[in-house]
Amino acid sequence: MFESILKTVRGEKKEANTNSAREKSDYTKNKDQLEQKINEKSEENKSIRILVVGVGGGGSNCVTRLKKSGIKSAITAAINTDAKHLSQMTMADEKILIGKALTRGLGSGGDPKIGQAAAEADQKKLAKLVEGYDIVFITFGAGGGTGSGASKVVAKLAKEDGAVVIGIATYPFALERGRLKIAQKAITELLNYADSVIVIDNNRLTTFAPNLRLDEAFELVDSVAGRAIRGIADTIMFPSLLNIDYADVRSIMKNGGVSMISLGEGSGVNMVEDAIESTLKHPLLDVSYEGAKGALIHIEGTRELTLGNAIKIAEGISEKFDPDSEVKFGARINPEMSSGVRVTAIVTGVKSPYILTKKNAAESKLKTNQKEEQMNAKNTNTNEIYDIMGRV
Repeated sequence: MFESILKTVRGEKKEANTNSAREKSDYTKNKDQLEQKINEKSEENKSIRILVVGVGGGGSNCVTRLKKSGIKSAITAAINTDAKHLSQMTMADEKILIGKALTRGLGSGGDPKIGQAAAEADQKKLAKLVEGYDIVFITFGAGGGTGSGASKVVAKLAKEDGAVVIGIATYPFALERGRLKIAQKAITELLNYADSVIVIDNNRLTTFAPNLRLDEAFELVDSVAGRAIRGIADTIMFPSLLNIDYADVRSIMKNGGVSMISLGEGSGVNMVEDAIESTLKHPLLDVSYEGAKGALIHIEGTRELTLGNAIKIAEGISEKFDPDSEVKFGARINPEMSSGVRVTAIVTGVKSPYILTKKNAAESKLKTNQKEEQMNAKNTNTNEIYDIMGRV
């Protein structure tokens, strides 16, 4: 299932399509007709501005991979407290070192409080960075110091500027016990500012691809996040068989809560059935599809991809969703593909046993505040009693 992504990770080039000259000519003709038909839609989307911000080491690595892949549908930016990682290991259109006076450029030491303080110290820079964008993706490794602490600050600033804010968080391996609580708290807090937070569970990746080298495993995580971002951004900005536009993204992701990515592929005679089955079998978060509130489904394939097959794939994937769920899907011809279809599904409003939903996050915050008020009241009453006893 992950073979195509792994080939990209390992730098293997796909074989070029070996169609005849006549087939290539027909494809060019069809492509020209397609672009002419959707030219008006494409012109509308040219005004949409998309920003991808990588926060911390993990987020910066994801942005670097996107930048290397030649993404043209979005601007990339990296934010970090680690000056060396930012300058020597990160590629982005813009880089910002935060909290230099606080950390001296040596990182946050895995402490989210330092990550948050560093971001707050450079709020003016960050506000200027996110200003004027319609969609802001914020990617980070949940459980780390800078990413967990600074992401919510960036999200808050982007939201205040009017952007649709989509968080993409990688969830730690089960053995990283110290990072799990930090990750859960970071995702829950981010839900207070982001429209939706897509969670990629590293543990699921090891289940699907257990024999990867360590460096390849982390690169695979970056590739999955990058595939989701490009799937949305490219379909908005570039000519497609079926476009997902800004309004679609806003309506699906608005108050989407916890979201997850699922990947699928299909080819041959059973292409449609295989694509549906593999997508449903490869969610990158331990959740159930049943009751999902919405989905953005991106389908790409060769010139043999038909509108009917794209619709069948989207229908098959969303069959068990909530009856009132909103599903939008886009389909693109990818001339680099030699066969079959690839599916990237982003499903919103799912429930995970490990992560609080947006509603539960608000309830949890309310309960905490109520407990604090009760404790303060109890302390006040106790002090009053001691005061009376003292006077007696």
